[in-house]
Amino acid sequence: MTSNIGPIPPVDRPRVEVVEEIPSPDAAIHRAFLAGAITSGVVCVVVGAVFGFVLGVQSSLPRRTQEDR
Repeated sequence: MTSNIGPIPPVDRPRVEVVEEIPSPDAAIHRAFLAGAITSGVVCVVVGAVFGFVLGVQSSLPRRTQEDR
């Protein structure tokens, strides 16, 4: 049994180059516009649902007349 303890010879590996794409201003503007549109749409849906719920609850409550006061 032989033991080969020592420095490992370097292996030729292919070079890998990582290139990150620099976003263009048009793409950033488009992404910001879509994010704003989606956010405002979601906010409008939530506010509309809450407002509709409050109006629905108020309309289903019995009305108070002068005799009840």
